[in-house]
Amino acid sequence: MTRSGELVQWNNKGGYGFVRDQAGNDFYVHISKLVDGQLRPRIGDQLTFSIATGRNGRPAAINVAVSQAAPLPNRTMRDIKRSPSSLSSYKVGLRTAAATVMTLLILLAIATERVPVWFGGSYALMGAASALLYRFDKLYALSGRWRVSETNLHVVDFCFGIIGGLAAQEVYRHKTVKPRFVAATWTIALVHVIGLAALALGWVSIALP
Repeated sequence: MTRSGELVQWNNKGGYGFVRDQAGNDFYVHISKLVDGQLRPRIGDQLTFSIATGRNGRPAAINVAVSQAAPLPNRTMRDIKRSPSSLSSYKVGLRTAAATVMTLLILLAIATERVPVWFGGSYALMGAASALLYRFDKLYALSGRWRVSETNLHVVDFCFGIIGGLAAQEVYRHKTVKPRFVAATWTIALVHVIGLAALALGWVSIALP
């Protein structure tokens, strides 16, 4: 028998939550039980589902489909960019400082003809790509859709996209809290700062045509 109810709890990272039927009963729901083609549900969505016995012997929801999506919060990218008063401006500004230092090192290396112009272009191109990925991931997180994987973000940042990645983290206030992600980001940034400093100061060189 098909039932209907409201999603009252949802762990987006784990992909599970609870749906409450019209009688007030809560049923466990896992993302694997969603009907094919359904986007990840959000708290407040109206769901249709059937009942089956779960792994722990308790009733659980299966054949889950979103019958009516909850209204999206009235938020814009301007809201995302607005820093809350509780956010440390020092921590946020550190990303801008690092991106600025790397940009200046690239310009110095090009001006002193220690690297070709295309080298700076690579940072600009990949930086733009990284910034777009962070923007999309932020929007996907707000809408409850599938996210850009952290591995992909790190790979693009490492492959010359770190300047754009740091700028996007600050502008969108995104991926700035999770310790492991932050540590990996700063490790990538440190590698690039050291490498760019070595090029700009002539410690190492790139063979120019």
